[in-house]
Amino acid sequence: MPDLRIQYDEEMVGAGHPTKEDTLNRLMLAEHDSAGLHQRATLVVQETDPDTEADQAALYAKQSGGLAELFFRGADGGAVTQLTKDGAASGNRAAALTGCLPAWSSANVITLTSGEVDIRGSLYQIPATLTKSGQSGFTAFTWLYLKVYAPASGSELDATAMALDPTAPQWSDAYKAWYIGTERVIAVLRSDGSGGVDKFYGDGRHLWLGSPIMFLSTSSPATGDTALSVGLPPLGSLLFHQSLYLSLSNAQAYQIYMTPHGTSPSGQQHLIYEAYAPASYARRLAMFSGDNQQVNYKTVWNGSGTMALWLHGFALPEGMAR
Repeated sequence: MPDLRIQYDEEMVGAGHPTKEDTLNRLMLAEHDSAGLHQRATLVVQETDPDTEADQAALYAKQSGGLAELFFRGADGGAVTQLTKDGAASGNRAAALTGCLPAWSSANVITLTSGEVDIRGSLYQIPATLTKSGQSGFTAFTWLYLKVYAPASGSELDATAMALDPTAPQWSDAYKAWYIGTERVIAVLRSDGSGGVDKFYGDGRHLWLGSPIMFLSTSSPATGDTALSVGLPPLGSLLFHQSLYLSLSNAQAYQIYMTPHGTSPSGQQHLIYEAYAPASYARRLAMFSGDNQQVNYKTVWNGSGTMALWLHGFALPEGMAR
C-alpha cells in the first residue's frame, strides 16, 4: 500500500487550495469522506490477537486456515470470537467442525482423530489423533456426550481438553452448536452395562450402536395410536435407523404404521410394513422421531404373533454432523 503521510519535501496544504494538493487530509480521506465518516475499513492481517484495555474492544483481521478472517476481541483482553469462516459470516450457520472423529478402542479407551473445531467463536486444532483412557464409572446404559474445552492458551487441543459427560447438552443459537456450559459437544456415545463405553461406529454423519436398543417387544401390540419412546438422546427430532422383527403364528393380515409423535393426526401414520402369511420377518427401516424422542405406532392384524423393534443408530444433528 502507498505511504500517504505528508513527506518532508511536501507542503502542508489544507482543503480548497486553488492549485495545490490537499496533503493535510490525504491520509484521512483514503478511507473516509469529507465529513470524516467511514467509506470502508481495510484491516491489515495481524500475527496475534491484539491486547485490549478495560474500556476497549478490537475488530481485526487474522489468518485462519490459510485465509484472512475477521475477529473480535472484547474489553480487558477478553474472549476472542471469529466472525467469518472461509470469508463468509458465520453467525447463521453451524460452527466449524472438521475431522475430530471419535472411535472406540475398548470399554475405557476412545480416540479422536485430527481436525479443527470452533469453541465459542474461536478455532482450535487437533494436530494428531488423541487417545483418552480411563473412561469408566458411568451409569450403565446412558447417553454420554463427548465435549472439548478451550485451552487456557494457544490454539491446539490435547487429550486433557476432552471428556465424556452424561449431562444433556443445550443448543446455543449464539454459537450454532451444542454446549454443556462453555464446553463444545462434538459427539454422542453410550455406556455399556458395566459403566464403560459401549462399542460404537461413526462416519461423522451417523452414529451406529454396537449394542442395539430394544424399544418394543410384545405379543399384544397396540391397535390404536400409541406413543412409543425410541430411546434416542435428547437432541430434538432425529432420523433414526431401526429394525423390525415380526413373527406371525397363523395366516393373517398384519400391518404396522408409524410416524413422528405428535406431528400427524390420528389415523394418518405411514405404513412401514405389512405381511400376510405365517412366518418370521425382519426388516431395516429409517424414521424420524418427534422432538421428544417418541413416535406414534399402531398395528392392524387379525391373528396372533410377536413384534419387536430395535434402535441401531441415528443421524447426528446440526452442530455435531461433519
